[in-house]
Amino acid sequence: MDTDELTQRIPPEVIADLVSMAWQTFVGECYMEPVEPEPLPNGADIVCSSISIGGPWSATLLLFCSADLAASTTAAVLGMESDEVEHADIHDIVGELANIIGGNIKGFVSDSSGEWSLSLPVVSAGMQTVPGSRLATAIAFMCDGELLGCQIREHA
Repeated sequence: MDTDELTQRIPPEVIADLVSMAWQTFVGECYMEPVEPEPLPNGADIVCSSISIGGPWSATLLLFCSADLAASTTAAVLGMESDEVEHADIHDIVGELANIIGGNIKGFVSDSSGEWSLSLPVVSAGMQTVPGSRLATAIAFMCDGELLGCQIREHA
């Protein structure tokens, strides 16, 4: 993909900083080792949250992690054991993380040239797709030995 075609390219280091800051602030300490983003294996046990940023530029943020990391993160935030959390709890916490990161990205790209909006997060088991979009930025971490990734997909 030729990133010169993109309207807005947010540097990967900015996305990495926003994800890391949100994770450390909301969840707590976690050793986050940056790794090269790679395609997910078929059938990967992933929880994915998406949130759309709209305005003069529009994109969708995809925040995804292994189901184990989603459960342990939810347990940490809610003060529970991993085996006590329910799917609804996981969806709430992973959705809120996407909301925090999406809000910070909106703040990074927004200016006075138009109205800006942020959708509600959508959370699913399995990786989501954004038809007709272009990959603008991708980052990945290993967090406590589990995958955590983020993509910004610009709408065509």
